[in-house]
Amino acid sequence: MAFSLKHLILLLVAAVAVCIKLNDAQYIPSARCLCHNTVRRTSEIITDFQIIQRGPSCDTIQVIVTIENSNNSTVELCLNTEGLLAKAFIKCWNRIKKDDSQKVTCLNKSNMRRAPARVTDIHA
Repeated sequence: MAFSLKHLILLLVAAVAVCIKLNDAQYIPSARCLCHNTVRRTSEIITDFQIIQRGPSCDTIQVIVTIENSNNSTVELCLNTEGLLAKAFIKCWNRIKKDDSQKVTCLNKSNMRRAPARVTDIHA
């Protein structure tokens, strides 16, 4: 009995040591954000979008749009959430209750109100 109790105590001490070590790990809130560079608007046709809410790995809302370039390739851009286009997508996304099947509603509205701007690929 004493032999198994000894092993149990040793196991508990090891588990506590691991918990203490994990607790000391540094938390970097924006280390996993997908959007590092953003644009306010795009003149290209937006074919899809994605809204990523704040979470434990990223402390900002992210609005990622997929655009089709003139050479028919697609590029993902991150929109600045302070810009009008991103705000319109967020508002529409909330209005359709975050239903992926209703995304077309938001895409049609955004494509009608495009503003010309320079487009650059933000993924580095």
